[in-house]
Amino acid sequence: MASQNKKDDLDNYIPAPEEELFYEQTIRRLRTEVDKGKTYAQACKSVREIDTDLHSEIVDDFLKILIAERHFGEGYGIDDIALLLDVSYDKIEAVRDYMLREISNNLSREKGWPNSKLIH
Repeated sequence: MASQNKKDDLDNYIPAPEEELFYEQTIRRLRTEVDKGKTYAQACKSVREIDTDLHSEIVDDFLKILIAERHFGEGYGIDDIALLLDVSYDKIEAVRDYMLREISNNLSREKGWPNSKLIH
């Protein structure tokens, strides 16, 4: 039960304006590095001075952002994104699948639908 309360706390967390600004600036820095032709790992190294936990969260979010924009928004294939970012196909596919499950779970919660294996 305690873990549920912890999750609820995270779901209801509202970042301070300076935290949001820092997050957005860091995502912009990462995007600039990738736009210059750097790999995902190289871009992530460019912001390594950030606190370890925060670094992990931001770079994970950045990968999700890239997949959302390029795969869902622009129609790039998983293999193209993997090649472009020099990230394994399996990792890109796993992150994409995770994102789709999260969307499905959020929709199910909002609509009061039971979780279904058929929604993906």
